[in-house]
Amino acid sequence: MDRLEILSIMKALCLFANEFPYGNWEAYLETEVKYYDEFDKVYIFALQLRKEHAKTIRKMPDNCIVIPIRYAPRWKYFLNSFRVLTDQNLYKELGILRKKHRLNIRKIIDLFVFLSRSDYEMRIIRKSIKHEDIKNAIFYSYRFEYQPYVAILLRKKLRLNNKIIARAHRYDLYEERRTHKYIPCREILLENIDAVYPCSEDGTEYLQKRFPEYKDRVSVRYLGTIAHNREKFERSSRLRLVSCSNVVPVKRLDLIIAALKEITNVRVIWTHFGDGILLNEIKKLAKQLPENIETDFRGNLKNSDLMKVYEKEQFDLFINVSSSEGIPVSIMEAMSFGIPCIATDVGGTKEIVTDGYNGRLLRSDFNNADFVEAINWYLKMDKDTVYNLRKNVYSFWEGKYNAETNYSEFVKELPL
Repeated sequence: MDRLEILSIMKALCLFANEFPYGNWEAYLETEVKYYDEFDKVYIFALQLRKEHAKTIRKMPDNCIVIPIRYAPRWKYFLNSFRVLTDQNLYKELGILRKKHRLNIRKIIDLFVFLSRSDYEMRIIRKSIKHEDIKNAIFYSYRFEYQPYVAILLRKKLRLNNKIIARAHRYDLYEERRTHKYIPCREILLENIDAVYPCSEDGTEYLQKRFPEYKDRVSVRYLGTIAHNREKFERSSRLRLVSCSNVVPVKRLDLIIAALKEITNVRVIWTHFGDGILLNEIKKLAKQLPENIETDFRGNLKNSDLMKVYEKEQFDLFINVSSSEGIPVSIMEAMSFGIPCIATDVGGTKEIVTDGYNGRLLRSDFNNADFVEAINWYLKMDKDTVYNLRKNVYSFWEGKYNAETNYSEFVKELPL
């Protein structure tokens, strides 16, 4: 068999992801890549890579080739915006906005940023892979924002006919959650790619209702986490709460603090994993908690290190009070250890937390009394009831969010 024949049967995947595997971005993708052994080569395009995040890189499987696409100075993106004046999709999108009475200067700026960044990063990728054969590769975007458009431009520039698919999560899915209530080129992306896979039924219904003409291209594909079931669990004299998220407004950690002030009948230790722009403010608020409430802010941990903490330490309840979610992988991870969850009923959270069965669902606009009632629901349980609750948690996780099942099936159904 000659070299051309070998290349013609090579199975390849081109993965477009923000900074991954550098820094801490896309922590949950770290699990998924372990299931890419169906491919001979996996090209990982680490988009928007910041200098400060390029110092650390996670170990990837042997079939992965990481190609860093560094974040450029703003002036480069600005100059590059003149190139997109030749992109016909610029005028198509402007027409769509005008037809829907959504055209304004903010959205025009967002559109130019979207197209300029896509074009710039496409050209960097093209230079980086000029000696690689990707004509049969699947183009896979981990987000449903500008990243699939990079893939569309690359396919067009190289005159290829590759399949393009994308996942969709939260910030890259729900336009209402964006500053200007706008994500550019939704219809153009749906028209030009083969499939979009939201991580929740809620996200799937959202896209299908907004773009019914592309309904058949949208279907749910759940994410997953590794199995970690703990058979042994001991209750403590303290209520051990845990949360894991970026410390940013949408996560509403201040509401946890406000509600904890109302809990006076038990000693509580609240452990939080994660960092963010509001961390110092949250720590100051936490100092106002009564003496029976202890806090433990541990900052960012590598995902593998966080799993070691969950294996070693015992927690009674996982807390998530976000105002917006896809399906939180942080909840999946907690449930893989049998930890019940108290969470707000937003996005696809109701698809993983069933009220009264494996946790409690709070209204998005819950008050302190709602939170305290959910805590007391747990505190009133005897040992056997807690055991059955944790058993329900793990069984539910295993049936829907097991990485071994979900990612293996996801890769097998790709058009190899």
